[in-house]
Amino acid sequence: MHLSIFKSVAFITLCLTTFALSAAPFTPKDDAVIANSNSTLSASLSVDEINTLVTNSQYAGQTERLQGLLKTRLAQLYKHTPSSQIGYLYARVLQKEHLFDEAIDIANNVLIGEPKHSNSHLLLANIFMTQGKFAQAKKHCVALIGKVSTITASTCVLDVQSQHESVLDSYQALVKIINNNQTSLATNHVLSEMSYRLNNYKQALSHLQSVDLVQAPVSLIVLWADIQIALNQPQQVLNTLSVLLPDKSNLEDAILLRLSIAEKKLNKRDKKWQNTMAQRVTLRELRKDSFHASDLAKYYLDVQPNREKALYWAHINWQQAKMSTDEQLLIQAKAMQRDTL
Repeated sequence: MHLSIFKSVAFITLCLTTFALSAAPFTPKDDAVIANSNSTLSASLSVDEINTLVTNSQYAGQTERLQGLLKTRLAQLYKHTPSSQIGYLYARVLQKEHLFDEAIDIANNVLIGEPKHSNSHLLLANIFMTQGKFAQAKKHCVALIGKVSTITASTCVLDVQSQHESVLDSYQALVKIINNNQTSLATNHVLSEMSYRLNNYKQALSHLQSVDLVQAPVSLIVLWADIQIALNQPQQVLNTLSVLLPDKSNLEDAILLRLSIAEKKLNKRDKKWQNTMAQRVTLRELRKDSFHASDLAKYYLDVQPNREKALYWAHINWQQAKMSTDEQLLIQAKAMQRDTL
C-alpha cells in the first residue's frame, strides 16, 4: 500500500475526534465467525465496531487484514443507511484500495448533506494531495479553518504546499505557527517528514523522539526507519522493528522492506528479512499488484538492484500517486537506468 494512504489514515485519526475514534484493538463477539484467512467476520458488525476496525487499520499488522470485509459491509450499510459517518468510513476504506474516484464521490456526498464534516474535508485533502491535485487539496484544508484547531488546519495546508512549493518555507511556517506549543502526533509526523525531505535527518528524528512505535501508525514507523537508515543506524532499525509483532507474517510490505534494507546494509550472513521480503515480492508480482508499487520499486532500488523492474514499478506507482516522494522514486529509478547505459 502506498505510504501516503497510511499517512492520511493516521493524520485523520490523530487530528480529529469528530466521531470519538478509538484506538483500542477490536475483540470480536463470542459468536462472530472468523474464517481461517482471518479476514472475515460476521456481516452483523455494528457501525461502532467498524469504526474501531477502520481506526485500527493504521497500525502494524492491521492495514489489510480486514479490508475486504470492511469494504463489503460498508457498501451494504451505505446503500441502506447512507449517514455521514457511514459514508466517511466507506470513503476511507475505498481510499486505501486507491479507488480514489469512488472515495471522492462518496466524501463529496457526505459534504452535500453536512458541509462542515471535518473528517471528510481532511480525507479529500489527502486524496487530492496523493493525486497531485494540490489546489483542490488545499481548498479542503482551508475549509477546515474554524472547524478544527488552528494547528490542525495549518498542518494540512502546509503539508499540501510542501509537496509542490518550498519544503523549507512550509516547514519554517509550521514551526512558527506551533510556537513551542504541544502538538499532536500527526503534526510532529508532518514536521519530521518535511525535515527528512530537507535531508535534515537529526531534526527529523527529534520530532519523533517521544513516539512509542508500538502504538504508532505504519507510515510513521516507516518514516522513523528511513530516518535511522539515512543516519546510518541500520542496527537500530533491526532491533526495533523486528519485535513489533509476534506474527511476522502480518508485517506490512513497507516495514519488511525497511528491515531488509537495514539487514543488507549490515551485510549480515543471515538474510532472514531479505529472504522474507523476496517471497513477498514474488507474490506481489505474480498478482501484478499495483497496490504495492512503491514498495516494489524501492525493493529493486535498495535491496535487489534491477534497473528494469525498478523503473517499471516506479512508473506504475507514479500513475497512482504524485507526491514528492513518488517523484523522487521515479527520478532515482531513471537515474539508476542512465548510470548503467
